[in-house]
Amino acid sequence: MGVCMANNHDWALTVVGDLLDGFGADPDASVLGLLTLSYGQPVPVLLQAQWSDFDLQVGVWWVGGEPLPLTAPFLELLKRYRRCCAGRGDRLFIGCKGRALGKTEANARVHELTREFFKLDDLLDLFPDMGAAQWAQCLREYVDLGATAEQVEALEREFNRRRCSLLEAWHGDVLCVAAAMPARGFTR
Repeated sequence: MGVCMANNHDWALTVVGDLLDGFGADPDASVLGLLTLSYGQPVPVLLQAQWSDFDLQVGVWWVGGEPLPLTAPFLELLKRYRRCCAGRGDRLFIGCKGRALGKTEANARVHELTREFFKLDDLLDLFPDMGAAQWAQCLREYVDLGATAEQVEALEREFNRRRCSLLEAWHGDVLCVAAAMPARGFTR
């Protein structure tokens, strides 16, 4: 992991800090906000997330059949969150009345944790374009050109390696998640 560039990204450290600070009061909103900001998944995808989509041993989040690598700070965060939510079933996020968490309630709760600066779509808009659409197009073209199964698998591995590197840089160098966690009681 690179050096946290907090001087250039004070906004990120503040938002991440606010969301981590809110973990004790509202772990659902805290984790939902952090996942939105850090992984750039659409809000409906996040609200439907289930524990069975995550392999915390391997460090992968399966989104729509595609593996999304979990960085070390998010493995720690999700492990703590899972302990906190034990006995709630497979759904990751639960609303105040024990039902599925809806977008309106989720937005209100995240908005409160971020001191009324950000809603989920605002956090999603901060996520950088990591080229996933271009990578998928490249892979389709590669298949259309007659690539073998082994060649396609090798290209997929390379894309996943690059995506993991980009996520680690986003989480570590820009958002400073790992740097913000120890002061808030999140240790490895």
